[in-house]
Amino acid sequence: MNRKLMQVRDLFAMRAHLGWGYVLLSRIAARVGGNSNPLGRTLENTMKRMHKRTRRRSEAFDAAHGTDTFRRLDVRVSSNPTDDTVWGYSAINRDFLREILRSIPQPLAPYTFVDVGSGKGAAVLFAGEFPFRKLMGVELTPELIEIARRNVDIYNQKTGRTLNPEWIHCDFFKWEIPNEPQLFFFNNPFPESITWPAIEVIERSLTTHPRPALLVFRKAPKVVGDQLHQSNFWKPLRLAPFWRIYAAS
Repeated sequence: MNRKLMQVRDLFAMRAHLGWGYVLLSRIAARVGGNSNPLGRTLENTMKRMHKRTRRRSEAFDAAHGTDTFRRLDVRVSSNPTDDTVWGYSAINRDFLREILRSIPQPLAPYTFVDVGSGKGAAVLFAGEFPFRKLMGVELTPELIEIARRNVDIYNQKTGRTLNPEWIHCDFFKWEIPNEPQLFFFNNPFPESITWPAIEVIERSLTTHPRPALLVFRKAPKVVGDQLHQSNFWKPLRLAPFWRIYAAS
């Protein structure tokens, strides 16, 4: 399918929390000058209310299960002791991840779900609703891994589930990626400057050990999105404004 047609199709695939409506409102608001006029202010206020609804839905998961997945914080992005760069941790909303994974046009059972920069484990928890072969979270900060472990234990006790993810405490850039089919999930885990190098780590692994792989991005930085468009390594499967899905070619 032509990429332009794919983008139009996938805009309206963003049904969770009326995501397609949010995108259209934001584009109209930009055209009419944003807060500089009454129409722009009305649109901006409507989008703020939509954002608050999404936030309430995210907070409701923790309230219902006694977990701690949504509270935001800053985390380090490098194991280099001289690099004190931090990046804001923000968990994906459960409804959004469901929407993304349900849109993948192939069976998920052969794949290991790998959350790159797994934080408190929200995406891994939500991915446990799907028939992945295995669940993995890769995280640099050991304190976050401990929180993620507790979240899974609490969730299992609350729901009767038996999720048993594998947590990898390491710098993603130094991780020896297992030779198995994987879905790599990126919920904007790195600053833009090191996001493409992280994808190159995956490409090197797939070149050395060819295997099926999927790359799922939530809010890819624009530069990275442009590079993925130009890449011969990745074939686009879905191209929604707020998320993208690629298969290794």
